[in-house]
Amino acid sequence: MRPIAYIAVLFLATACGDAQQRAAERALYTGEHPYREGRFDAAARIYAEADHDARVAYNLGNALLQQQLTDSSIQAYIKGFSEEQGDSVNAMTYHNLGNAWATLALKADTAAKKGRERMKNMPVDGTDLVTKVRNIVMLDSITQENMKLDQVVDSALAQSADAYKNGLRRRPSDEDTRYNLALVQQHIAARVKEAKEREKNKEKDKDQQELSERAKRLMQQADSLVDRYQFTKALEILQAGVKADPSLQQKQDYMNKLDVVTKAAKAK
Repeated sequence: MRPIAYIAVLFLATACGDAQQRAAERALYTGEHPYREGRFDAAARIYAEADHDARVAYNLGNALLQQQLTDSSIQAYIKGFSEEQGDSVNAMTYHNLGNAWATLALKADTAAKKGRERMKNMPVDGTDLVTKVRNIVMLDSITQENMKLDQVVDSALAQSADAYKNGLRRRPSDEDTRYNLALVQQHIAARVKEAKEREKNKEKDKDQQELSERAKRLMQQADSLVDRYQFTKALEILQAGVKADPSLQQKQDYMNKLDVVTKAAKAK
């Protein structure tokens, strides 16, 4: 992800505005020094005292994100939107909100990978019945947790892409935002394809019947749309196809993945 910026002030306005405005100017002024020094916890405490102001909320989000407090940074950025700030500042906020969602996706994906590694090293065979039962229960627990983490990854990536798109609508010339959007879209497409591959493997293990020729053509159309990041259209084609060709039900995991991505992108 391309780097983030923060809003600075050159002076402290103490003689104009109401109490809230003066508090916001004071927070922007006093928070800048610790932020520049990398003391993001100190800067966050200062900004949190006046996060009613969109500029301060934006800086608070930056300070929190620098500390890897991703969930809190997302909430701060959401407070940072204001029509009074204009498209330029709101574009910056959307850019960093996209970064925060992408960071959240990365954390969840890392946790899911660790869970899968644990599963590989957890045997369920052998003669010790107690160990076998314990490992089976643990495997089931990790499997359920990984399913939740995968949903978080898909949803967070979709939210990230949506934020970057909103940023580009307000500042179309922002190449950093365009670059980050392309990265996130590549990750989304890769995960959708991975879901398809996992579904293929399940089909082989269960010796399921092959897709009909019609279903195969629909899958090819959906894959082509996914390659162009048109996830909603891909899902619509497959959902309509299931009604006419029940063999497409074998691709339910693939459709579920597309459904999570499209719903998250539409969420407000």
